[in-house]
Amino acid sequence: MTGYVVRRALRAAAVLLAITAAAFGLFYAAPSDPALIACGPQCDTAQVEAVRHSMGLDQPLAAQYADYLRGLVAGRTIADVDGSPIDCQAPCLGYSYALHQPVLAAITDRFAATASLAAGALVVILVLGIGVGFAAALRHGTRTDRLLSGFTLLGASVQIYFLGYALQYLLVYLTGVLPVPGFTPFGTSPGAWAAGLLLPWLVLGFVNAAVFARLSRAQLLDSLHEGYVRTARARGLSTLRTHLKYSARGAAAPLVQLLGLEAGALFGGAFITETVFGIDGIGKLAVDSVVQNDLPTVVGTVLLAAFFVVVFVAVADLVVAWLDPRVRLA
Repeated sequence: MTGYVVRRALRAAAVLLAITAAAFGLFYAAPSDPALIACGPQCDTAQVEAVRHSMGLDQPLAAQYADYLRGLVAGRTIADVDGSPIDCQAPCLGYSYALHQPVLAAITDRFAATASLAAGALVVILVLGIGVGFAAALRHGTRTDRLLSGFTLLGASVQIYFLGYALQYLLVYLTGVLPVPGFTPFGTSPGAWAAGLLLPWLVLGFVNAAVFARLSRAQLLDSLHEGYVRTARARGLSTLRTHLKYSARGAAAPLVQLLGLEAGALFGGAFITETVFGIDGIGKLAVDSVVQNDLPTVVGTVLLAAFFVVVFVAVADLVVAWLDPRVRLA
C-alpha cells in the first residue's frame, strides 16, 4: 500500500505541475493585454510600457514561468502599477489589480462560503443519491424502481439555473417558506448559516444526486449477481446484512471515484449555483473576474479548482485501493 501511495502522490504532483503550465499559458493566451488592464484605459503608451516593466512582463517567458513557480512555493515580490513592491506570500497566485489585493487573499475571503456550500451539497448528494439508487436496485423491476428512476431522470435533465430561480421564486418570494439565500459565517449565527444555504444545498445536491443514484443502482444490481453475494445468502445471512456487508462494498469503488471528482469540483467553486443565489464564493469570484478581464484572478481560480480536483481524486483513488486490493496490485 505504501508503494501505491507514493506512486499516486508522484502522479498527482506531475499533473499539478502540468496544470500550472496550462494556467500560466492561459494568462498569455488571453487576447487582453495584462499591463493595459492593470494600468487602465486612461494610460498612454509610455505608461503602459512602464507598467509592463514593473509587472515583469518584458522578461523572457521561461524566466516569468520560473518566477511564477517560485512564487507558488516560496512567495515573491510583485510590483504595483506605480512600481511600489507588493509582498505576495506563498502560495502566490498573483495580484489582482482590479481588486487591489493578492489573488490568494481574495480567494481566502470567499473560501468559507464555497466550502459551506460544497459540504452541505455533498451530504445531500450522498444521502439522496446513494439512498435512492440502492432503494431502486433492491426494488428492481417494481413500480418503486420505475418511480425512483423517473425521479433521477428528472434530476439529470433539469438545469441548476432553471431549478434555482424557480424554487427561489416559489419558496422564498411567493410563499416565504425559506429565507432569502445567502451566506452568513457559521461563527456569527449557525441558524442563519444553515437557513441561508438550505435552498442552494437542496438544488445543487438534487441535480448532482441524480448521477449518483443511477450509478449506485447499476453498481448494486451488478453486485447482487456476484458469486460471493449468492454464497452469503445461501449460508443464511439476511438480505439487509448481505447488502450492507457485501453488495455495498462491491459497488462502492466507482461511487467513491465519482464522489472524489464531484467534491473537487464543488470545492473549486460552484459557479452557476453561487451566481444564481448571490453567494459570494470562489465560483462567483471567477465569473466576476472573467467579466472584468481580471486575468490574474481568472488564472488563480482555475489553478485552485484544478488543485482541488487533483487532490480529491487522488484521495478517492487511495480509498478505492484500500477497498479493493486488486487496484494497487495493478
